[in-house]
Amino acid sequence: MKAARRLIDDGDWNMAFLFPDEVAEARSRTGLAILPLAPIEWHGPHLAMGCDGLLAHAFARRIARDLRSPYFPPLFVGTERERRQETVAALGFAPGSYIEGMDFPANPVKSAYIPEEIFSLVVRATLDSLFRRMAYRAIVIVNGHGADNQRGVLDRLCAEYNAEGIRRLCWVYPGFPRSLVAGSIGHATAEESSMLTAMWPGCVDISRLPASGALRNVDHAVVDGDTFDGASTPDFTVRPEQDPRLHTRAETGQRFVEEAAREVVADIREWLSLKD
Repeated sequence: MKAARRLIDDGDWNMAFLFPDEVAEARSRTGLAILPLAPIEWHGPHLAMGCDGLLAHAFARRIARDLRSPYFPPLFVGTERERRQETVAALGFAPGSYIEGMDFPANPVKSAYIPEEIFSLVVRATLDSLFRRMAYRAIVIVNGHGADNQRGVLDRLCAEYNAEGIRRLCWVYPGFPRSLVAGSIGHATAEESSMLTAMWPGCVDISRLPASGALRNVDHAVVDGDTFDGASTPDFTVRPEQDPRLHTRAETGQRFVEEAAREVVADIREWLSLKD
């Protein structure tokens, strides 16, 4: 009987679909595993709620192909905290409003955030399993969620695992090249919508947004990066240049992903002294 075509034939190194000898061979060659993670989270009415995790999954798959190293099946986990009052004001909410992450009062469903301490335990247990039980010597976390406390947990874990002077762990964003990360990145705006369109086109439907008129932050929880930095527009709406209805392009998202992949793969190869 003819063997079924396998994901790895197309360069998909998802560990769940690899045979043991393939995992062992890749580990002996690079010592590297890739761990994508992010929560199920509201991303406006036009993006799938798994947006962050889907981007992390696709980017992990992309860099795993170049590095010929397995990636762990994506963890759809993440954490959030209440918004600082200066951010609440910049979004256009009344003073004293309690806003947790992107769960704005007008959203019809909430995000699947878990407490910070639980998130830390889940990630730590997964890392310990990969390092101690599966004997990997290096792990790259592809973190799709940019919450301050999520980044804080990952930073602390990196500091802990690298404390002996040997770099074993780092984390990266999925598909955001350095040129983009250097500026202000919005939530569910044109950049993120373009990347999801490029990687998972069936998970974007711009027609679910209002056909016309400015997008108010409080109505859809679509927020541009400058607003997160405290520089909101006078009417608390998304700036036209970041409006996903105007600037969602698959080719733009693909360009971001490829540029970021080249940067990350080059960094990892230098870190682990891997050949092309």
